[in-house]
Amino acid sequence: MNLLAKLTKHPNTIIPAAGDGSTIQFLAQMKPMATYLSGQLASQTLLAENDEGLISESEYAKFLRDMRLKTPNTLIADLQSGFGSPLNAYYAAQDLERSGADILILNDQPYPAHSQPHPASTTPEDLLGKTRAALDAFENPATQLWIKLEGIGNYGIDGIRQRAIYLAKAGAHALIIDHATADQLRELTSAPLALPLLATWTTKTEQLDQISGWLDTGTLAKAAQEAHQAAYHSLLEGALSYAKK
Repeated sequence: MNLLAKLTKHPNTIIPAAGDGSTIQFLAQMKPMATYLSGQLASQTLLAENDEGLISESEYAKFLRDMRLKTPNTLIADLQSGFGSPLNAYYAAQDLERSGADILILNDQPYPAHSQPHPASTTPEDLLGKTRAALDAFENPATQLWIKLEGIGNYGIDGIRQRAIYLAKAGAHALIIDHATADQLRELTSAPLALPLLATWTTKTEQLDQISGWLDTGTLAKAAQEAHQAAYHSLLEGALSYAKK
């Protein structure tokens, strides 16, 4: 059973995001439905930077191959904005699929993609070209392409509905809505869409039953960072206490 079918039976499932080997191994033991290898979190691991646009496709693909060896879980890879033109999207999708991705996520930012609260959006024509190119690159018929729409602030609910129609005709498998409020998601789910609908998730997100699934944006990474900070302060306090003796 593919992931979308599982999500239909288990709505409100949260797909955890990871960007380092320790988290990937931990999630392999927990056995979630899938694990998302976030480009943003991978950038934090590889470059100590919070921006996926700073890592190249080859760097991310190498990291994906290494992480594929650490988990049997369904692995979702970050195709970002296709790493360039539709031709780049073709070769990037081919490379990431061969590197172990079961699902690829293509966003609708112009290249290069960046981690921003309100990113710019590419043209519908560019997104459609990259979508078709990525789908043409797949060698395994079970590999899926999900499209992350990040421009709800630019083109609104009607724009999402229009994009869902032409992306479905092109062969995309699902939509992920980013940067949307709970009210916007309610409005979006008030009528059927042409594709299964997911949305990004944080600890402050209000979950809605009409959403097939939720893509984590880095909760585990944030918790790990907070734990490291707490451990560091504890270490310093222990050192000071020892010095006073």
